[in-house]
Amino acid sequence: MKSDFTRYTAALVAATTLVATSVAISQSGTSPSGTPVKEVQPPGSSSNPSGMQHAEARMPKVIALTFYADWCPGCKMLTPKLEAAKKKVSEQPCLFVKLDQTDKDSVQAEYLLSALGVSELWKDNAGKTGFVILLDAKTKKVIGKITADQTSAAMSAAISSAVQG
Repeated sequence: MKSDFTRYTAALVAATTLVATSVAISQSGTSPSGTPVKEVQPPGSSSNPSGMQHAEARMPKVIALTFYADWCPGCKMLTPKLEAAKKKVSEQPCLFVKLDQTDKDSVQAEYLLSALGVSELWKDNAGKTGFVILLDAKTKKVIGKITADQTSAAMSAAISSAVQG
């Protein structure tokens, strides 16, 4: 019985020592190797500007909703031109969202439009594919449409024009 007590006591003392040492290390500002620990600044602090301070600057001005399906011939024509246009306008505040309707039983596109606050677009365009709708990100109003018959240059011009307002 005494050996069990000694074994538990020794384990308890070892655990307490480890906890006390780790607390002392974390409060001292050094790692166990003795090197200083870098202080982590919270997002939005003056030394690390991010987070909510600059959220408005990072908000998209335009949301480009691609109504897409793998089986759609128009989508097959649209995709390479749209990808080229995206590269040309990559610095502009435009959010590109692909609403994949390949699986006709999936409700993900409908959920995404609802989450974006434009569920009426689903009512008007459910099952239709091969085009991109450009929305004003603040008002959620349709401000343009891109189709597969447009050139890549015309697509990037339409996106730039929508961003400019």
